[in-house]
Amino acid sequence: MNNPLTYIKPFISKHEPEILMSMGIGGMIFSLAWGINASFKAARAIDKYKETYGKDKLAIKETIKLTWKLYLPTVLSVAASVPCIIMSNRVSNKRYAAIATAYTISEAALQEYKDKTKEIVGEKKTKQIEESISEDRVTKTYTGGNQIILTGNGDSLFYEPLSGRYFKSNWNDILRAANELNARAISNMSGQTTLNDWFEKIGLETTEIGETLGWDLMNNSTDLIDISISSHITKDNIPCGAIYYNRQPITLQE
Repeated sequence: MNNPLTYIKPFISKHEPEILMSMGIGGMIFSLAWGINASFKAARAIDKYKETYGKDKLAIKETIKLTWKLYLPTVLSVAASVPCIIMSNRVSNKRYAAIATAYTISEAALQEYKDKTKEIVGEKKTKQIEESISEDRVTKTYTGGNQIILTGNGDSLFYEPLSGRYFKSNWNDILRAANELNARAISNMSGQTTLNDWFEKIGLETTEIGETLGWDLMNNSTDLIDISISSHITKDNIPCGAIYYNRQPITLQE
C-alpha cells in the first residue's frame, strides 16, 4: 500500500508559498469575524455589568477584566496568521533568488556556447541556427486567439521568447524602444535597464523575475539591449516576427 505522505509532501513543498499565504489570509478573515462577534458580546457583557452593579460608566481596568477573554481567539488568530504571511513572502523571495541564480548560470553557459558556435561554424551559419530555433518555437507555441496581447502600437504579430508572449506591434517601435532604453542607460549613472523596463517599453506587462534581470553597463561596457528580429509564418499562415536577444539579460546587482 502506498504511503499517502509520498504524494502529500511533494505537493506541499511545491505549493508552500500559496498554502502559507492562504492560511494567513484565511486566519485574518476569521480574526475579523471573531473580532466583530467579540465586540457584540463585550457590549452585552458591559451593559449587563452596569445594570447589575448600577454603574453608568466602567473604568478601563474593569472593562479589560470583563472582556479580555472574549478577544482572546481574535488575538491568537492574528498571532498565527501574521507569521504565515511573512513565511510565504520569505519562501517566495528565496525561490525567486534561486531562479535568478540558475538563470545567471544558464545564461553564462549559453553565451559561451554561442561564442564557440560562431567561432566554429561562422556568423552566417550561427544566424541560420538561431532563426531555425525561433521558427520552431513559433510553430510549437502559437495558438492565436486570446494568446495575443494588443499593445496599441501596431498590427503586426511578434513573439517575445523570454516570457513566451505574443503581441501586436511594429518593427520600428520595437527597435526604437531598444534604442531609447540604451540611450537612457548610457546617460544614467547606474547604467542598468531591467527586463521589466524593456517589457513595459514594448507594451507588455511586467513579471516577477523581470525586476531582477536586465542589462548592466557597469558590469560590461557593451552590455546594452541588442536584438534581432527574424520573420516566420505561423501554422495559420500569419507572419510573425520573433525577437532574438544577441545579448541575454543577466542578474542585476543592487
